[in-house]
Amino acid sequence: KYQHEGGPGLSDLFTLLRQVVRPSAPQVLMLLDFVIFNVLVGNHDAHGKNFSLLRTEQGLVLAPLYDVLCTAVYPQLTDRMAMKVGSRYRFTELELRHWQQFAEQAGLSPAQVRRRLITIAKQLPDLAREQLAHMQLAGEHHAVLDEVVRVVTHRCALTVKRLGAAS
Repeated sequence: KYQHEGGPGLSDLFTLLRQVVRPSAPQVLMLLDFVIFNVLVGNHDAHGKNFSLLRTEQGLVLAPLYDVLCTAVYPQLTDRMAMKVGSRYRFTELELRHWQQFAEQAGLSPAQVRRRLITIAKQLPDLAREQLAHMQLAGEHHAVLDEVVRVVTHRCALTVKRLGAAS
C-alpha cells in the first residue's frame, strides 16, 4: 500500500481514474483536492488503500475521503508521506518544482495545480479554526486539536510562501 514498498504512486491513481471513470474530469479535480488536502493537513499515511472507487447507477466514482488524520502532530510517527509528491516523500522538502513534477506525472497542468494548492492553503486554516471552535462549543476539546490547527496553519502558510504567492 506504500509507494516506497512497491505500492501505487499518485500518478497511478490519476491514471486509473481516467481509465475507469466517465466523465473523468470532475473526478480528477476531486482527486487533486484530496491529494492537496492530505498533504496540507499532515496526513502522512494517505496510502493507496485510502483512495477507492464506488459503483453507482451512473458508473464508477471516486469515494469520499476517509481515514484522514493529522499524523504530523505525533512525533513518534514517520514524517515520510506514503506517496511522493514529485520526487519527495517529506513535506519539509516540498518546493514549487516538486508540485510541478507531480502535476506533470499526474497529467495535470502545473499552473492549475499551483492555483488550486494556493486556494486551498489560504482557506484551510480558517476552516480548521472554525471546526475547532464548533468542537469546543460542543464540549469536545483536547490539546491535540489545538496542535492540529497549529500544524495545518503552519503547513498552509509555508506552502503559500514556497509557491511564491502573497499570503
